[in-house]
Amino acid sequence: MGYTNIKILKFSIAVLFGILTAYYTKIELSYLLISAGITILFFLFSFFRSTRQLYQESYFGISCYVLLFLFGSITYQLKFPENQHNYFSHFITSENDLLSIKLKEELKPNFQKRFIAEVDHIISTKNNVKTAVKGEMLIALPLQPKIEVGQKLIIPALVEPIRSPLNPHQFDYSEYMKFQGIFNQIQLSEDQIIYIKNRETSFMATPRTSLLKSLTSAGFKKEELAVIKALILGDRTSISDKIYSEYASAGAIHILAVSGLHVGMVLLLLNFILKPLQQLKWIKFLITLAGIWAFALLTGFSASVVRASLMFSLIAFGLQINRKVNLINTLFSAFFVLILINPFYVFQVGFQLSFAAVFSIALFQPKFNKLWYPNNKIIRLLYQTITVSICAQIGVLPLSLFYFHQFPGLFLLTNIVILPGLGVLLISGIFVLILSVFGILPKILIDLYSFLIEKLNQYIAWIANQDAFIFREIHLSVPAVIFLFGIILSIFFLLHLRKKKYVFYVFCGIILFQISILFEQYEYASEEIFILNKSGSTLIAEKKSEKLTLYGNKAKDTNWRYFENFKLQEKISNIEFHKLQNFYLLKEKRILLIDSTGLYNFPEFNPDMLVLSNSPKVNLNRVIEVLEPTMIVADASNYPSFIQLWKATCANKKIPFYQTGKKGAFNY
Repeated sequence: MGYTNIKILKFSIAVLFGILTAYYTKIELSYLLISAGITILFFLFSFFRSTRQLYQESYFGISCYVLLFLFGSITYQLKFPENQHNYFSHFITSENDLLSIKLKEELKPNFQKRFIAEVDHIISTKNNVKTAVKGEMLIALPLQPKIEVGQKLIIPALVEPIRSPLNPHQFDYSEYMKFQGIFNQIQLSEDQIIYIKNRETSFMATPRTSLLKSLTSAGFKKEELAVIKALILGDRTSISDKIYSEYASAGAIHILAVSGLHVGMVLLLLNFILKPLQQLKWIKFLITLAGIWAFALLTGFSASVVRASLMFSLIAFGLQINRKVNLINTLFSAFFVLILINPFYVFQVGFQLSFAAVFSIALFQPKFNKLWYPNNKIIRLLYQTITVSICAQIGVLPLSLFYFHQFPGLFLLTNIVILPGLGVLLISGIFVLILSVFGILPKILIDLYSFLIEKLNQYIAWIANQDAFIFREIHLSVPAVIFLFGIILSIFFLLHLRKKKYVFYVFCGIILFQISILFEQYEYASEEIFILNKSGSTLIAEKKSEKLTLYGNKAKDTNWRYFENFKLQEKISNIEFHKLQNFYLLKEKRILLIDSTGLYNFPEFNPDMLVLSNSPKVNLNRVIEVLEPTMIVADASNYPSFIQLWKATCANKKIPFYQTGKKGAFNY
């Protein structure tokens, strides 16, 4: 495999720790810059000192790692709007200002069209000054208008932060978008789009959009088209929840996320096409490099594709200069460069899974090759497909359990069929794409390629329907994931170095992993009360260990999609539903629910807390005088105008007021 340069690994870890420290501690950029300035001076001093000494002191190495650590923290902080002087939000003076934007990427729609847009100018309505700015934002539009990627819009500056989730364990979309470098959003109606410039239709201006349109108009069926767009161009906006769920359950979700596997196939295709240029090595290398990055451009420069493109570019360069390529060196070189360019890659799930899979293959695949290397090409292909699948699954196992809470038991059966056929599907798909762009795609090719994709979908659906082999509802905490990775690395070193201490490390990792699981179970065995935030509904949830009692108006609220994740995170095994009542004694707290009937005068029940539900028409001043509560909560079933009046009344009476629609679910 070649010599492993441990320094590249150490440099990468130093930068990574700097990024993670900045994320968890929120250190001010000014402190980091001062620290970096002092460290640079110390680094220069130790460097010049080391040039005059025969034996090196540790000062130079320490200063080097501290500097890389600080660079990691600084690059992370520089990605935030407050640290970018030309970020668009700094120049918005009022909601009457106008933004000039270009729609860059379309996201999967829900009840609205959603786009990522680049902001290039702000137009002040006060003095009619146009200011050049930078930054991206999320745009939500009605489904009806024919607005597409590439169009330029002039819109009002109704910018707001992307909201955090309002219930515990709900998917945090604001955090997800933050790691894409997007912090703000605008919700628009059709009449708020003041001006629309004609979409740029040239192929070079929006190549990915043009390719997607050519595929769409080629005549493929809906489900096959969705998979083709994901397979070739990494566009998953058309993938239905059913198809996505089936691919996830079958352990084939990597097919729909363009990554290293796809880039590797492109490299093989380019090498095959460019064989006649074998004697013109540098020309072949430059064309190969251009082809790899052209594919990355067409797939939207996703984190996994950029990582893979950089890694395969380094591999191609190593082969060009006749150097034996070490996959670990190449992987960490790509990792080091990428996280310095964009530290948010570290927090992107696709990047983590892709890196973990390749790293695991680099570690364990040589062991399998030493164990057995078949001479027969067909047997060798089958054996390597199996072993590569096992190696990749080992690496992504902790992250898969952490993010997706399931393990596909038939992943080998999936990959034995899918991986050898993926090259055919991808290469023929690129050929189909080229023909569709020039409008010369014959129907026989459309039918043939549709047939292949249809059979792929059917095979994936069959694997996904084997429920007995899909292990679901597995929850791991962050410490458990770290300990599981520690066990995997300890097993590798045990196999590689065969020393007794690594047996000890493996057992320590297993014990710590079990302790983390037991501690988590103990932590979630507590009793809690939640007044949840669900639009138009009142939901009170009482959690006692693994049992959840839900009080509400409609039994179907127990099927609220949100509860799937809530049950998993809180380790709930049973949900009971009861109709809402007016009186509760939960966790030794007396709670009175005042609903639309407006009944509250119960002298024998002295509540600690009032819950206002379904917009009761009551005089809150009088209610407070009669009941003397210590806390008032208004849930999401109330009119906004009522909530504003109640909030003012509570402020006047100096009683804490809690609005779930603003602050999220109330729990104690």
